[in-house]
Amino acid sequence: MSYNFLLIGIISLIIAIFLLRKYKFYKYKTSDMLFATKLQVFLGALVLAMFGIMIILYEILKL
Repeated sequence: MSYNFLLIGIISLIIAIFLLRKYKFYKYKTSDMLFATKLQVFLGALVLAMFGIMIILYEILKL
């Protein structure tokens, strides 16, 4: 088990959760420009969260 990868996974998951909670795109109408901006950041944070979860699961299953 590599502690460096596990630490990277945990940090990326924490950052992703923070971004997911901060950028709530569904409060805006679809015609608003903030909707597109916040949706883009929200989707990026979602990918980062999946990345963190996959790293953590891979390192745990390697045991």
